[in-house]
Amino acid sequence: MFEVKQVILAVRQIAILNEFRPYAESRHMAISTFNFWIFPRPLNVFLSLGLVLFFVSTHPVRAESTNKRMIIPGARAQALSGAYTAVAADASAGWYNPAGLGFSKGPGVSVSVNNYSRSHKEVKGVSETTNLTENSSSIYPGFAGGHGTAGPFALGWSYFTTEQQNTDESQTFNVSSFDSLGTEANFRYDRTELTTGNLIHAGASIALAVGENLSIGVSEFYYRRQKQTSLKERSTYDSGVFYDSFARQSTENEGTIAVAGILLRTQNLSLGIALKSPTALTDKTDYETSSVIFTGSTPELSSTTSASHREDELIVRTWSLGAAYTPCSWALLSLDGLHYPATTTAWSDAGGFNTETVTDWSVGLELKSRSMLLAGGAFTNSSLVSTPKPSLIASGPAKIDYLGFSAGLGFRTSQSETMLIMVRQRGKGQTQMVQGSLTLQDVTIETQSFSLSSSYRF
Repeated sequence: MFEVKQVILAVRQIAILNEFRPYAESRHMAISTFNFWIFPRPLNVFLSLGLVLFFVSTHPVRAESTNKRMIIPGARAQALSGAYTAVAADASAGWYNPAGLGFSKGPGVSVSVNNYSRSHKEVKGVSETTNLTENSSSIYPGFAGGHGTAGPFALGWSYFTTEQQNTDESQTFNVSSFDSLGTEANFRYDRTELTTGNLIHAGASIALAVGENLSIGVSEFYYRRQKQTSLKERSTYDSGVFYDSFARQSTENEGTIAVAGILLRTQNLSLGIALKSPTALTDKTDYETSSVIFTGSTPELSSTTSASHREDELIVRTWSLGAAYTPCSWALLSLDGLHYPATTTAWSDAGGFNTETVTDWSVGLELKSRSMLLAGGAFTNSSLVSTPKPSLIASGPAKIDYLGFSAGLGFRTSQSETMLIMVRQRGKGQTQMVQGSLTLQDVTIETQSFSLSSSYRF
């Protein structure tokens, strides 16, 4: 028979780990005061075999939290795979390099509509026969912005989305195993996790051209992240014994991001540098969990709790350095490097985690004629955290690194431009989804997004 410690771990893990760590810890203290042998044999077998065998952690993969380039805002920037620091030639310049607005010629507006994204995630090694899968699809507002002039200054505004989640992780696992007495026990695990959330930005920019070749600019953005997760788990034996657990989580982050940039532009070459510096204003997670065990017609053990804690978001500065080369009137080649310095969280006991020093890159190519525009590129989207260390109690967020590609086809007139853009990313990494085991699971994710955009220059 399994030891008492294993049963304590079992109940503790299934009691909503990681995201609900404070509850899991208090739950452990309460359960540990009981003797394992006080439970009747059906519950004894259920606790010792089923829960130890099959804990799927409720800690999400958190790709949107630890990767900063899941959505690239702005139509032309998106088509160039984000290599836009030294281009910055429309309303999205406020995000990439506000100094680019200083070279704008007259007012203009840009809008991205009908943005659609979908993704598929697969976690291998959750069970011997079945992988854990997750699917997501969303329609969301992409980008809206405009720019104009006021005397010697150029002004701009923009609103855009950089994260969007609408995931459904519903799956059933069937496991056959044996208890310590050699009796076969068929165990079924049902899991449904639904998550919705987004991260939006809204801000304004001002730029000033200093001569014909140099411009400086600054922006200030307000951001707001909202995320809701609902989880239901059921573990069932053929004998009729089953365990239900429920969790609901709501996360809200608010803050500001200051952007400052410099752009040097000559006839064929442009060089740009920009810094994004975020400041958190609100960072809060509310959660509620409940669980119940049935061994007959009435529950034998149940609990419920609700609480709030601060779960630290990623407050990471971003340095961007870009170059753009125009060898002729119909071609543009751009290159960007993004550098994220390491950070240390002050909230390691409340969901926070440290980040590593990471550098991403982007390269884009644009070809244009009088009426046609063709663009494409490639980029990296690296995780800002290290590979999680396996733990029986709580693991860190997943580490998933992406490689992405973009392609855009557009039609141009003397004053307007319309583009259809596709972006595809493929990520690989590791996470710990099975608790009570010192192993990591391999994760693969594929994402695709499509957008239709239009811009007009007055």
